[in-house]
Parts: sequence; C-alpha cells; structure tokens
Amino acid sequence: MRLAAVALAVTLAGCTTLPTAEPGTTYRALGTEPFWALELDGRRMVFTEVNAPGVRISEPQPRPIHGFAGDIYQGARIHLNIVRGQRCSDGMSDRVYPDRVQVRVDGRAFEGCGGEALMPASLEGTSWAVESLNGRTVAGGERYFVRFEGGQLRARFGCNNLSTPVQQDGARLVPGALVATRMACPDMRDETEASQVLRLPADLSWGAGDRLTISNGGGTIVLRRAI
Repeated sequence: MRLAAVALAVTLAGCTTLPTAEPGTTYRALGTEPFWALELDGRRMVFTEVNAPGVRISEPQPRPIHGFAGDIYQGARIHLNIVRGQRCSDGMSDRVYPDRVQVRVDGRAFEGCGGEALMPASLEGTSWAVESLNGRTVAGGERYFVRFEGGQLRARFGCNNLSTPVQQDGARLVPGALVATRMACPDMRDETEASQVLRLPADLSWGAGDRLTISNGGGTIVLRRAI
C-alpha cells in the first residue's frame, strides 16, 4: 500500500503522561506492501510481518507524547506516529479506518491505517458470518450468514433462507416484510430467534475485529465480516 505521506511533526500540547491504550484495551495498526500489523495493549507494542512469520518484535509500550494531531510512541526499536481523524483505506478492501499511521521498526519505514474499522456508510454488497445470537455462540458454517445485496438483507440461520428489503439510515436498519422458504428442520430455534430481530427496525453498532451487532427489542445478532 502506498499511502500519502503522513506528517511526522506533531505539535505538542502539554505532553501529558497518561497512556492512550489502557491495559485491557488494544490499539491496532496495519498496512500492506509488505503486510504488517502493530498492536498496543497498554503494556507492550508488538510488530509482526504477516508474510514473514519469523518477524515479531515486542517491547514495552512507552508513555505517549500527546499532540494536537495525535500521539507519538517512541520505543527502543518501534516508533509509532498516529494522526487522528485522517480516514484511511487499507488499499486492499473497502474497509476504512479512523487514523493514518507511520511506523519505523529498526529503521525501516511503514505507512498504514490505525484504529478499528469504521461502520460502512452503506452495508450494500457486504457479507457476514453469524457469530452469536442473543448471547449464544451459534454453529456457524455455510448455513449461517447475512448478506446485503440488491437492497435486500438475505440470511440463513441453519434452516430456511430469509429475505427482506432494508433501508439503512446511518446506524439504523429498517426492514420491510420478512419472507422465508418453508422447509421444516429438526431444530429451528436459531431461525426463530433471528427472525424476531430481523422483522423489526434495529440499531447497528460496529465493534472490534470487524464485528457488526444488530439489536432491538427482538434480540441481538452479532456478525463477523466475511472475507
């Protein structure tokens, strides 16, 4: 990936010493050409090259230097500059991230994107694997999916094919009439519970690991972005 150069100069603003990534939370950055990833968990910074499994550099996470534009982490081997609020595409998919980043590892320079992927302006053309339903992990596989295509939500939760026209208004999903094929299956619990969610207007929320949550009074469905 060849991103436009990100300005390394960050105007300092008081230089507080509280870490941005607290223990128990993770900030992720990634890039391509070559594929690489960097994670900060509040304690350590870990850099890996995806196509070179032997390349893994881990060191204590330093306190950040906070500025008007973002944060700088100056480690012994890893130097990370985060420019907040400059949306960034990974160059390989339609995912968009909130930050641009520059990384130097043992003198090598990398450019990429940081933060969790942002909610797409439109879900049209996206495919999802079903991860959980009302807090229960489901069997998954080919018989569990949700797709947005042609203005329709098409789904399966173990048995019948479901479909409904949908409109997305930001983080709100408004379905039309839900229709289903009429096959009888030994266990239709998952389909019945999912149908209760998909019949009603729902709130959308985007989470870590490209997870999309659809929730309303009928229940909660957690989806994971399919490649």
